[in-house]
Amino acid sequence: MIVFDEGPALRFVTQPDHAHFSGELLGLWRSDGLPAHLRRAELIFAGREHDNGWREADAAPRWDRGRGRPVDFLTMPREGRIEIWERGTTRFAGSHPYAALLVARHAQALHGDRRGEAEWNDFLAYLEELERGLREETGVAEEEVAADYRFLDLADLISLAACTERSEPFERHGVRGLWQAGAVHLQPFPLAGATAFGVPCRRIPHREYRGDADLGGELAAARWEELRVRVVE
Repeated sequence: MIVFDEGPALRFVTQPDHAHFSGELLGLWRSDGLPAHLRRAELIFAGREHDNGWREADAAPRWDRGRGRPVDFLTMPREGRIEIWERGTTRFAGSHPYAALLVARHAQALHGDRRGEAEWNDFLAYLEELERGLREETGVAEEEVAADYRFLDLADLISLAACTERSEPFERHGVRGLWQAGAVHLQPFPLAGATAFGVPCRRIPHREYRGDADLGGELAAARWEELRVRVVE
């Protein structure tokens, strides 16, 4: 879950909805040869489903009493995070093995700084073995996988910048970005044109919740809204 503090309210965007926005971005991507890419459909699918493992967790958000805030994608405890990514990397391994490969690559990128920590070793070894098996199954060379992963990595970053209203400029894979006044500004601009997107969200009062049930009840009663995001030059 992505939780953004708006002052009197907390705004919630689920990880799958953030990921769907990533897939929409890739659907409109016109640079770097993506429109004619042989694996374009799988790249868009990977963008849209890269956070599929969060479906179950985001359906029942938890309250962190110690922090006085909901548990979000940054503060999910290790056990829950590993369960989420084990689920998310295997859900589509049978039906979309190449997309699953890219999701496994993404999971490794997110957790690579844990390498060497005993409690993470088994999980990271699992990801490496899964990716190796999927790469052998799909027959795509490593340099092509690395080039394809850049699309997912960039779309994820752009979507996160919008959903978290990231104030700091960012740059990755040759693309510079800045969130400002309801829009993500990108240079060089990779999309077909300036575009407005709608990301589903809910808002609840920013108060102290008594626990998971209190938080879940408030969130269940909240109406669905739309976070409007523009992506421009």
